[in-house]
Amino acid sequence: MSKNPSKSKNPWIFVTKNEDGHLVPYANYDREMFDELPVNKVLRVNIAQQRSAPRHRLYRVVLRLVVKNTDLFVSEDSLHKTLLLGCGVVEPIMTTTGEIIMIPSSTAYDSMNEDVFKAYFDQAMHIIETNIIPGVDLSLLLKEAWTEANWKEEKEAA
Repeated sequence: MSKNPSKSKNPWIFVTKNEDGHLVPYANYDREMFDELPVNKVLRVNIAQQRSAPRHRLYRVVLRLVVKNTDLFVSEDSLHKTLLLGCGVVEPIMTTTGEIIMIPSSTAYDSMNEDVFKAYFDQAMHIIETNIIPGVDLSLLLKEAWTEANWKEEKEAA
């Protein structure tokens, strides 16, 4: 195989863990990249479980719909930060006066695996239907979001 065409010096290689506890390349592409790794050298590995890109996209579409249909938030990002706080996805920060405050953390792919993001998503949807737009029919909101996001697996999102 020729050199990696990716612009990254550290390309992603997807692996699975087999029954023997060994990491094995997931697909042919990964196997080829894996074979190029140096032998008997210590490598730094960052383990991140795959996450549902469609669910993340659905979440962003829901944010857009809520912002577009209310006058409570100036942007999707401000709603996102509000939901992070409401769901307890926060980091403690000390101010210069010594006060500890909580700031929104992150739902980035390397910060949350799929199970944690799914739980966050469900809790965020609950906050939207109970606190942000009380009485909204969440199933109708999600149905509109599924259409906007071109969601193929509706059963997974609920």
